[in-house]
Amino acid sequence: AIIHSAEMERQIAPLMLRMLDSLDQLIALDLPFKKEERMQKLATLRATLERSDVSVAEKYRKILEMYQNEIDYGRTIEAYREDLDINGVEQQVDILRIGRIALLYQSLDGERIGSWNQKTQKWEELDSSYKSKIQKAIRIAREQAAPELIKIPVTLPSAS
Repeated sequence: AIIHSAEMERQIAPLMLRMLDSLDQLIALDLPFKKEERMQKLATLRATLERSDVSVAEKYRKILEMYQNEIDYGRTIEAYREDLDINGVEQQVDILRIGRIALLYQSLDGERIGSWNQKTQKWEELDSSYKSKIQKAIRIAREQAAPELIKIPVTLPSAS
């Protein structure tokens, strides 16, 4: 049985849509880091799937590229600035993402620190004993300090 390219394209399209739905669900359930940026990339990818001037192979390549980016988030450390609502006050903070296990913040003046609690879906302030550790981890993420072992608070996922 010979499968013609047109028939193969028809069979691949639903697969690609399911792959995008899976990415959408992953981002929705994941730690809320760079959420707007990630959702925008997904929306752009969905729009690309609608375009007839883009080959099926290119569409599939772009989907796999986004999957690779999402995989990379799980094994990297990153620090970036973002506006965050802390106790009803919008302020710019340094966000520290450690894989998919910890998301922390530090105010720009270094006085307030906190972590994302995945169970409660809220930012929680941390006591000052973590200040220097988070500050050092941010420097490591920005490649301003040599990597080393750092103790940080981690909220363990609950079994559902």
